[in-house]
Amino acid sequence: MAGLVALSWIDLRTRRLPREIIYWTAGLGLPLLCVAALVEHEPKRIWMAALGAGIALAIMALIYLLSRGGMGDGDVRLSPLLGAYLGFLNPGLAPVGLFFGFLIGAIAGVAVMVTSKGGRKTAIPFGPFLALGAVLAIFVGQRYIDLILSR
Repeated sequence: MAGLVALSWIDLRTRRLPREIIYWTAGLGLPLLCVAALVEHEPKRIWMAALGAGIALAIMALIYLLSRGGMGDGDVRLSPLLGAYLGFLNPGLAPVGLFFGFLIGAIAGVAVMVTSKGGRKTAIPFGPFLALGAVLAIFVGQRYIDLILSR
């Protein structure tokens, strides 16, 4: 969480996500996920985290390629970290967390366009929205998945 707060703060101020903080956060946090999985006698969670990271990276890499510079590479680097944590709980939460981030980012983008002279091409930092989407997915993501699957 500390890494996400720091990254969000920096992105809001500078419109960049420093890879050093992303890598340090991953380097400290991902081994702890592995330890937690082993302590809880659930080694499958390690594979679930890896799958979540892969899902998030694949989605964001595709969006990055299709956006042709509309999204920063820092957002792509952040996505597997978020996907790993969400995947640890349930790999299906990785795309849900990204969806929530994009939804919140879209709402904020519309608010910027309405309240200022910003336009459709106005750049806004996206890292905080990805982080908020991941946190939201932790708390309500499974209910969202269950709602979608029950239809």
